[in-house]
Amino acid sequence: MKKKTLKSTEEKLLLAARRLFCQAGIHATGITRILEEAGVARQSLYTHYGSKENLLKAVLDTEANMWFHWFDLDLPALKCSPQNRILALFDLLQKWFEKEDFFGCIFVNAVAEHEKGSGWVRDMAGAYRDQIIGRLGTLVVESGASNPDIAIQKLGLIIEGAIITAMVTQNSKAAYIARLAAEDVLRCTEWSPLQTEVPVSAATMESMEST
Repeated sequence: MKKKTLKSTEEKLLLAARRLFCQAGIHATGITRILEEAGVARQSLYTHYGSKENLLKAVLDTEANMWFHWFDLDLPALKCSPQNRILALFDLLQKWFEKEDFFGCIFVNAVAEHEKGSGWVRDMAGAYRDQIIGRLGTLVVESGASNPDIAIQKLGLIIEGAIITAMVTQNSKAAYIARLAAEDVLRCTEWSPLQTEVPVSAATMESMEST
């Protein structure tokens, strides 16, 4: 029972910190406000995380794990081609954008608030971004792209643009528009001779879902 209570306290702190860091800003959010939002005692933060900085690191870990779960579990479970798994990523983005606590990407927000030349925040966010793009790259390579590097860079820019647009506009439709752009990228990509399957378009998916 005690272990379950400790875990619940950690989760409350983590969720409250992520929400406030993204919504109000990291520097603008003090420890007192996090504790009030989480509804826990001050000692709880120091017991579980030790400091606000460690709590931010945990928030960054949580955000990265969301992406890793998508690439390592959710997308591989789909019974479709690697190309259509790429497009399915934008459906996951839309579900994320539709959440009430979506206020953008913590990696982007954290780097924007801290010094740009160096520092652990930029290094940590950059390392996680590289891992996420690496997983996207695996999908592109598996899809049979003849020049995967260009396709990976294009898709990466589309994904990041969608996140920022959704944050600024508070409109989840950014994911749908980004999916259409990704379809364009895939249509313009040269495929190996063995690659014959054409990605299903967003319009076709909507039609299939409505029948």
